[in-house]
Formats: sequence, C-alpha cells, structure tokens
Amino acid sequence: MPTPRNRKVPAPAPPRRRPPRLEYRAKDGAWYGARMALQGDSLRVMFEEFREEFDEWHDPNTADLASPGDVTALRTRFRPASPPLEDARCGDLRRGQLLCVLRAMSNGERKYYDAILDSVKRAAHVTVGGEERCACRFTVRWTDGPLRGGLDEVGVDEVCCVRDSPVNDPVLSEFLDRVTRSFGFGDGEENAKAVQDSPVQEPRLNEFLDRVTKSFGYCNGEEKPKAAPQGTGATLPPGGEQSATAAPQATGATSLCGGEGETAFIIID
Repeated sequence: MPTPRNRKVPAPAPPRRRPPRLEYRAKDGAWYGARMALQGDSLRVMFEEFREEFDEWHDPNTADLASPGDVTALRTRFRPASPPLEDARCGDLRRGQLLCVLRAMSNGERKYYDAILDSVKRAAHVTVGGEERCACRFTVRWTDGPLRGGLDEVGVDEVCCVRDSPVNDPVLSEFLDRVTRSFGFGDGEENAKAVQDSPVQEPRLNEFLDRVTKSFGYCNGEEKPKAAPQGTGATLPPGGEQSATAAPQATGATSLCGGEGETAFIIID
C-alpha cells in the first residue's frame, strides 16, 4: 500500500493590522486613521490605507508652528479613533451629540467629517443572520467639510461616535513637548498661554459690555479716561453717578450683586 501523502497545511493568514488608535484631521478638514513617526526634528503623519506621498509633515521651524497657539491648534487635530455606531446602541445617541459621519463626495471619494446630531427617525430593528440591524435614520448638521451648516440624513453604517477622551500617544507628545519647550514653556504650558492670548469671541457678552460702555458716554472699545486727582473739581462722565446695579440689562443676562463690599457678577445664559 502506498504511503499516504501528507496534506499540505495552509499557510497561516497574515496577522491583521491593528486598527488605528488615533485619527487626524487633514488639510481637507476630513478625519483619517493615522500613525505618527519622528523623523529628525519633524513629525510625520501617515494615513492608513494611503500611499506615502499623501503623508503630512510638521516642521517646528515653519510658520505653522510659530507660536504656542499653533501648538495647541495642532494638538486639537488629533483625537482617539471614533468607533462605528453599534446597531443596538442607536438609542444612546442624544440630540446635539458630536458624531463623525461618512460623506460620499461628488468625485466618488468617501470622507468622514464632523457633524452634530439634529434628530432621529426611529424604525423597528430587524434581525439578519442572527444579528440585530438598525433601520433608523439620523439627521445631522455638518460642522466641517463642503456642506458645512447643511442638513443630511444618514443610516447607522455612516455614523461613528466621537470619544471624549485625551490623546495618549508618546510620539505626538514628544514632538509637541519639544516644540513647546522651544518657546520657553514647560510641558503643556502652551495651552494656558494660548487661552490667555486669545480674544473672547462671545457676541452676547460683547453686546452687553458695549451697551454698558455706551451708558457712560464712551464709544465701543474706547478706553475709560484715567480718574482725575481728588480735589480738582473733576466731574463724573455722563451716567457715572449711577450705581452698577442701575446699568441696563441685556437680553438673557442676569445681574447678581452681593452685599456691600462684595463683587458683582454678570451671567450670560
């Protein structure tokens, strides 16, 4: 009897590449899975499933990283990867929640942009192959991309959930900390500096403060004159004899004044 031939053992499948831990907002405003590497003094951002000619580079000696605020802006372009919405978890979504949503572009490309959940059209779930499938429709308002500000309706397969957690990547941290130290700050201090240098952009607050300023006879943004020395007979500006509590109230504003010697606060809803 002939000796039986040994069966060929199939070669083991190559190990699947681990999904990216981080995603990165590229120059086109879309989010991509990415990995980082330090090459010399520069940070190299490599996009998953894209050729290396699409890599983005960040050089600390360029105008893009010329201030602590630029470092903070670059830091916000990285975040933990957004997992797909599970079919059985659609009920966890809340109106106003930040999502990362797939958008089919006119040129056939498919890109992920940020959007805010506006509403959910509930539908009965079905079971396919023993797995629950969500049939709900989600109306989102785009916050980035070519349709920014517009509404769109998508299904569960297009929705990913943005995670509110810090970015922990040693390569990224080393690069950003190195650039931060070049400005004379300790690690992480660029955030406080950027906030300190950034002007307040709150229309209702600015409107209220401008209105109060006008009540004293000054134009918007005009500095208050220095107080005249006592005993010179100087008079108060128009409206200056009114108390702080008599200042006109802006719509939606509430004045909370403490007792004598306490600080008065203005709360903008």
